[in-house]
Amino acid sequence: MRSSPPPGRWTAPLCRTGNPLAALRVGYAALILATPDPVTGLYTRHRADPLTRAVTRLLGYRHLIQGILTGGTPSPLVLALGVQVDLAHAVSMLGLAVLDQRRRRAGLIDAAVAGSFALAGAVLATRAAPEPPALSLVARLSILRQSLATRIARRTLLRPIYERLSH
Repeated sequence: MRSSPPPGRWTAPLCRTGNPLAALRVGYAALILATPDPVTGLYTRHRADPLTRAVTRLLGYRHLIQGILTGGTPSPLVLALGVQVDLAHAVSMLGLAVLDQRRRRAGLIDAAVAGSFALAGAVLATRAAPEPPALSLVARLSILRQSLATRIARRTLLRPIYERLSH
């Protein structure tokens, strides 16, 4: 059962089956991992060279792992950490766009995708309510995830954001 939100604060369940953003991210990762050359071709308008193909797969695995870690009903802190990862990804892709003219288009597109994931994650983080865990294996993994997220967030999130999301 979800805890009650503070008065005046609207919260919404992520969805009946969990986090829809995580499902979208896993689907995007599957597309990238299953068809890296066509995806790279759409992004770059060039044939994928071995380095680009390897980086595309690496990013696909990153999205897959993040989708798995943020699946179910993640806490606001878990979602906020995902936002940090997405923002770092977006900034790195903007750097690629500035430094590599051949990959500029791909960098800008990927920065937009990562920025969109970050924005959606931030919205979900502000609306998600912590859910008390049960004692199943999934719940124990959720407790571990929350514990790790709390430790990381305490050290990496800005204090006002951490304090708002951790209560």
